[in-house]
Amino acid sequence: MTEHKNVVVAVRCRPLNAREEKRGVQRLVTMHGQQAQLIQPGEGTGKRGERRQRTYTFDYAYPPVSDSGEAGQQNVFNDIGQAVLGHALSGYHCCVFAYGQTGSGKSYTMMGNSSSSSDAGLIPRISKGLFACIEEEEEREEGVSYHVEVSYLEIYNERVRDLLNPISASSSINSNGNNNNMGLRVREHPSLGPYVEDLTKAAVSTHSEMLTHMVQGNRARTVAATQMNAASSRSHAVFTAIVTRRKQTEAQVTERVSRISLVDLAGSERAGATMATGARLREGARINQSLAALGKVISALADQERRPPAPSSSSQASSVPFVPYRDSVLTWLLKDSLGGNSRTFMIATVSPLDYGETLSTLRYASRARHIVNVATVNEDATAKLVRQLREEINELQRQLHKRTAPSATTSNNANGGGVGSGGDLEDQLAADEKLIAELNQSWEEKLQRTQALQQAQEQALAAMGISVDTDGQGQGVGLHAPRDIPHLVNLSEDPLMSECLVYNLKPGTTVVGDDDSADIRLGGGVAQNHCVFEYDGELIVRPIANSPVMVNGRSITGPKRLRSGYRIVIGAYVFRLNHPLQAREDLLRAEQFGGISSGGSTSRSTTPSDSRPEDWQCYDRAQQQQLALEECDGGHVVRQLQF
Repeated sequence: MTEHKNVVVAVRCRPLNAREEKRGVQRLVTMHGQQAQLIQPGEGTGKRGERRQRTYTFDYAYPPVSDSGEAGQQNVFNDIGQAVLGHALSGYHCCVFAYGQTGSGKSYTMMGNSSSSSDAGLIPRISKGLFACIEEEEEREEGVSYHVEVSYLEIYNERVRDLLNPISASSSINSNGNNNNMGLRVREHPSLGPYVEDLTKAAVSTHSEMLTHMVQGNRARTVAATQMNAASSRSHAVFTAIVTRRKQTEAQVTERVSRISLVDLAGSERAGATMATGARLREGARINQSLAALGKVISALADQERRPPAPSSSSQASSVPFVPYRDSVLTWLLKDSLGGNSRTFMIATVSPLDYGETLSTLRYASRARHIVNVATVNEDATAKLVRQLREEINELQRQLHKRTAPSATTSNNANGGGVGSGGDLEDQLAADEKLIAELNQSWEEKLQRTQALQQAQEQALAAMGISVDTDGQGQGVGLHAPRDIPHLVNLSEDPLMSECLVYNLKPGTTVVGDDDSADIRLGGGVAQNHCVFEYDGELIVRPIANSPVMVNGRSITGPKRLRSGYRIVIGAYVFRLNHPLQAREDLLRAEQFGGISSGGSTSRSTTPSDSRPEDWQCYDRAQQQQLALEECDGGHVVRQLQF
């Protein structure tokens, strides 16, 4: 079955935050039904003095939650998530991608807040709904079984990184926190379409297992981003679930394979708006280049649908415009989702205050609504692909055999090799053999591989001093905040990355540095032996060899006694100290005397999900000081950290 369907586009506006509400700023975006209206700021510019208003129509328009209780995360899932599940379980590929400026709610829409089920985003809600539907159908229909695999990748500076493979995740960042030239290779197969070679696919059987891999991927993304002094808004992330439905009857066995791709795009900021300079400006240019390539693809596909049919006498080449999919890794991987074999949904997130960025986003989304995809049910796709790959392998082996003959070798050297040379044939043969080996793996083999991967992920995190909690069966279940041991929790301006890494501070001494022997191993502006924490009833931090350390926004040069809730900056990392025993004592004292203890902490600092304005003030100051001094010296980025 084949369906021609337009890309479904939704626009979502974030609410004003407390600071904006207090300032009494005027919102420039309003929602009415399926329409988003943008009001130009400033004095009236119309013929009668009224301010100019632009109106755009979409499939769904979600006002801020403060305006309507129906516009929460559940409403987005009801409209888009349920449709994705319905199409995927019917055998169609599906894609949801979130686009908008940093801070407009992309990551919140896709991931949500892990500490609150009501704030869960599309990915966890789709995961939960998927396994609920699978369980229901397997009980209802005899002979039906499902297998689900997940992958998680990041595209940063046109390089692909596997977030589920600890070796790939760490090898793309060197000890100085710089991005290496390594990255996974993107290929394209006539039947399979664009794919990432050697990308990890983890077998999952439950909703909690899928979320575990999402959390582990986010941790890997956080570690790398901090080492590079970057934020998640500076990279694209693609979380994919591959759903295989197998039905066995007395007559035959049929399979249906669908793919759900959930994409969190990088923020689209203009250089002037971000005030970026040096390395940050060049990095932003590459990010905007990939988003510009996405814009070109969307425009070309939209124009293709608007263009009237060409006369029969016209050639096919002149009637079909060129679509520049290969201008970036992002558009190449999204080729099927944009004008190809997929049911695609776009969520455009906007700010109620920024006129220029919001106007750009609304125009972007409006063009995407004109794209038409041709989605096909993927029946018995695996069997067909295996058969085709075997035929290709036989043909490639035949061609290689001909080229290794003496006469063929002489002729090839005389012609200078070129496309189709022996090296190219061997490369393609190796790629096809990898594909067919993966497709022929049994489900039991995939489960064993996933279990080994899970253990490797936990070992890699533990080697860096990161605390990992398990459910007793080797399955990491997320953030582990010890109840009695003081620990550091990472902070970030991006809520998705904040508070997802925990570093325990054991009794005695805990050395922090970039050396393999350090108890807590950090990269990104951290010396081999940077500082030491000493815990013996009281907790102090002491810099080593004048390494830069800040506590509550102030540089320290000697030992400093710490209290629960203090903010600590070490290199490119920003932490909040949680000291559970101390915090409980402060809470009892506060309840007894009706105030806050002299240490300045209350029970608010005991929960990793809590954040206070002071955290972000300290974070902003530290980041500005670190990033403002980045310069390029002989092709190498030199980070000078001054505090």
